[in-house]
Amino acid sequence: MTNMEEKSWWQEDWFWDAYRPLMFDPDRMEDTPLEVDRILALTGLKAGDRFLDSCCGFGRHALEMARRGIIVTGVDRQEDYILEAKDAARKEGLDAAFVNQNTLSYRNPGAFDGAMNFFTSFGYFEDEEEEEQAVRNVYDSLKPGGFFLIDIQGKELLARNFKERDWFERNGYKIFLEYKIVDAWTKLENRWMFIPMGGGKLTEISFTHRIYSALELASLLGRCGFEEVELYGSLLGTPYDDKAERLIAVGRK
Repeated sequence: MTNMEEKSWWQEDWFWDAYRPLMFDPDRMEDTPLEVDRILALTGLKAGDRFLDSCCGFGRHALEMARRGIIVTGVDRQEDYILEAKDAARKEGLDAAFVNQNTLSYRNPGAFDGAMNFFTSFGYFEDEEEEEQAVRNVYDSLKPGGFFLIDIQGKELLARNFKERDWFERNGYKIFLEYKIVDAWTKLENRWMFIPMGGGKLTEISFTHRIYSALELASLLGRCGFEEVELYGSLLGTPYDDKAERLIAVGRK
């Protein structure tokens, strides 16, 4: 059994290699062009604009945006993902750059028309000051009028749908999930376990991440300098209400 400490789980290459087929199943990959369509419609991003994909992974959105004529820079701390994204961009001749760097340190003043942090890739730094610094780095990297889109599972949605335990089968694995609310609804403890369907070694990881309500996320963006923050319940621009699917925040500089 593998069990990593909470502070360093996201720094372990084995985690991203093992969990990739579970996080990015074929259905999710097929949804990428539609998600990009909706991001462009919601934000006004267009061909020729410069865009920062913060925590870009292996570039599933960044590459699709580059195919639409957007000049993309993807940043991620996982070297294997960055190398894969670079190779894909080179093979397709796309105007896309990929940087192997932590979002806590990456900053390119005034370079981008827009930026995003997608698919609950936000809330994993150890303290609030680090989280705020990462947002300030994005703010500083935007041109005046630029936007920053964050996509997470809002605290309200988590409370509405909360389950202590869940399990499912995917890509030849049984996946078992356990959750616990801690620190007065400021953090979520996660315990993820998966085992091959035909039997084999159980892999386990435990970690905690910060959870945000709509008001808390808007407040964070405001503290970091964003003058206007729009909140939505989906990429379609629907209201963030009892029918919301996600918490989508769009801060504008």
